[in-house]
Amino acid sequence: MKTMTADALAAGLHRPDGAWPYRGWALFDVREQGEAERGHIPSATPLPRRLIEFRLPELVPAKRTRIVVYDSGKADDRRAVLAARTMRLHGYEGACVLAGGLEAWRAIGERVFEGVNVPCKEFGERVLAEDGVPYVDADALNARLADGKCLAVCDVRTLEEYETGHVPGGYSTPGFELALRLGDFGEANEGIVVNCAGRTRSIIATATLRQLGARNVWALENGTMGWRLAGRKLESGSPPALPAESPEGRRVVRSEAASLARAEGARRIAADELAELCDGLSERNGYIFDVRSLVDFRAGHIPGAVALPGGQAVQRADDFAAVPGAPVVFVDDGDARAWLAAYWYGRMGFPDVRVLDGGVSAWSASGRELEEGRGRADPLGFEVARRRVKQIEATALAAHLKGRVSPVLLDVGTSRHYAAGHIADAHWVPRGWLEARAGAHGGHDTPVVVTAADPRQALLAAATLLDLGYVDVRALKGGNPAWKSAGLPLETGLPEGCEDPGDVVEPPYHKGRDGMLRYLEWETRLGRKYAQ
Repeated sequence: MKTMTADALAAGLHRPDGAWPYRGWALFDVREQGEAERGHIPSATPLPRRLIEFRLPELVPAKRTRIVVYDSGKADDRRAVLAARTMRLHGYEGACVLAGGLEAWRAIGERVFEGVNVPCKEFGERVLAEDGVPYVDADALNARLADGKCLAVCDVRTLEEYETGHVPGGYSTPGFELALRLGDFGEANEGIVVNCAGRTRSIIATATLRQLGARNVWALENGTMGWRLAGRKLESGSPPALPAESPEGRRVVRSEAASLARAEGARRIAADELAELCDGLSERNGYIFDVRSLVDFRAGHIPGAVALPGGQAVQRADDFAAVPGAPVVFVDDGDARAWLAAYWYGRMGFPDVRVLDGGVSAWSASGRELEEGRGRADPLGFEVARRRVKQIEATALAAHLKGRVSPVLLDVGTSRHYAAGHIADAHWVPRGWLEARAGAHGGHDTPVVVTAADPRQALLAAATLLDLGYVDVRALKGGNPAWKSAGLPLETGLPEGCEDPGDVVEPPYHKGRDGMLRYLEWETRLGRKYAQ
């Protein structure tokens, strides 16, 4: 297996063409997301082993790309070697392993970042300082509303987040939807207060409105977390109706957004040119980000496009543009949203940002087809695994488990899914650690049934066990959902003694007052160097 030293990686990352967001190669942290949150190499894209087959084709379309993967570097951690082997098996011959992993990186004195989406969150704090984004805290907002001020509180998170808990009376305006309706809200209110869960999305949204000429706009400091920390409650449920749309207002916003984006280096791309880019993705990396709503995306999108509604595109750029120096093309319905995303990517420093001229309708008008649904292909190796692995129905498995000699049952899903519902006596063996931990539950002759909340994970894991020499391996057909659908019981909770599995990142607002305070302190600390 090809390896790279920590010194060589550091030299590559510190070169101008290797820094974020210019580099033309990928750096992946293949540990679990919870591990990466506690400390990772700056600008690494998180790609847990269990997601390689699912996400690698969209993260690195061109198989000739140089890829560096790393794990903890501890003696018992072989995940990077196994990850690189998987990548090379599927044609990514440029995959290599950071020798010594994160431990080697630390040993040469290089920085390690905590948190998630650090480049994007730091960028948000930079915008707060550079643009002088005004904000209002929860107490001041509450006082203004109590005094009868006609303020529109606009929540730029996803609709799902809004419905779970929002500032009372707030509207749902995900991503750049608020910018499209700037004139509509401005005419009916004395001002607009923008919120997200914390800071980044509301900062970007407020700065966007100000760039478009609005002045009576403020970000709600620390978002819904700040509201809760001030002792106030959130409401749940569906949003109120939005003000009537103004077609003229949308036209003005689109013109302004295009001017802003072009000033940052973004340019138009015609449908024919985009088609050529799509046809060449196997040889050259590129990304097509559809910034419309998920509803619109499912109704019809350009083949190969990734659904990344407005604010998510800015907040999670490092999660999706693993080779940031590659062309990034934004797509919408021909309105302002793609230009606004392009503007912010230009300000972040992405070197090749484009917008599909005319949006999805221009693609259709050129005689090309749209796809429906989420557009997610089967994971790499899935068809081969499905042909190789025997599957067992839920009712048949239930009967086997009551027999004198029952099979060992392995659940290879995430801790979150395992805790939410697993089959009794199923051993939790996360797929990223399968090779290292499966042996603790039986030898190669032991009958094994593999399951998970996602049955595709179970099939891929079962195929791995066959490769390891296990001779009696089956996957539960349909996974845990099929077991539940058959009317069979599931148990909840994590295995005894497993208090911190470290494989998923829980949002800070699920971690109580102390967790929210720690997160907000971490986020504001990112921007202190800009607040001079």
